[in-house]
Amino acid sequence: MTRGEVAERLGVSISTVRRYEGTQLHPTVDEHGVRWFTQVEVTTFAAKLANERGDKASHMAGVTSGAPKRSAGELAALAFERFEQRQSLAEIVIGLRIEPSVVRALFDEWCLGLTAGHLQSASDPLVSRETELTHVKPTQLEKLLGELSDEQVTRISVARFRGIDAREDIEFADVIELGGFHAAGPLTVADLVARFGRGDFRVTAFGFAPPCLRWEVLVMSLA
Repeated sequence: MTRGEVAERLGVSISTVRRYEGTQLHPTVDEHGVRWFTQVEVTTFAAKLANERGDKASHMAGVTSGAPKRSAGELAALAFERFEQRQSLAEIVIGLRIEPSVVRALFDEWCLGLTAGHLQSASDPLVSRETELTHVKPTQLEKLLGELSDEQVTRISVARFRGIDAREDIEFADVIELGGFHAAGPLTVADLVARFGRGDFRVTAFGFAPPCLRWEVLVMSLA
C-alpha cells in the first residue's frame, strides 16, 4: 500500500502517516525510494486506532470537571459507555454528576436494546426469526473467528440470546445487544468470553471493504 492509500484507510493525513513511520508502521523502500506498507500491519493499526478512539472518548467523559451542560443524547452516550464497562451506580453518578434516578432510567433503555424493544412494541416485529439464524457449535464459531481476514478490519458485534419470543406460529430470537469491537485478524472464542463472559450469544461479523454482513450466527453455551 502507498502512503496515500494508508492515509485513506486510517482516515488521517499523509503527514500523520509519516509520523507513524518507524513506530507504528514499518514500510519497505524500493529502488525508486517509494515506501510500501503491508496490508496486514495497516489493518492491525487501523483496528487499534478505532478501539483507542472509543476508549479515549470514554476517559475524557470521566475527567471533565464540574457539571457540564450536555444534551440528552450526549448524556445517554456517556452513560451507555459506562454500562458497557459494567461500572456501578456510584461510579456513574460520581463520574457524570447526574442523579441516580436518571442513571436508572438510562440503564432501563440500555438493557432493553433494539431487538427487545421492538419485540415489546410491535405486534409484527421486524427482527430475526429464530429459524433465520444459523445455529453453530462453539467449535464452528472458533473456525469462523479463525478465518477472519488479516487484511481488512472486521466489526464483531455480540448480543446475548435470552430465548424465544413466540407469536402465534412464529418464533423470534430475543436478544440484548452487548456491543462489539474492531478486529484486525483472526480471533478465538476465548477472546469473546474474555470480553462478554459465558452464555448463549448471537455473534455478527460485518466487513467494511466492501460494507457487508459476512456472517451472523447463534451459538449456545459459550465458555
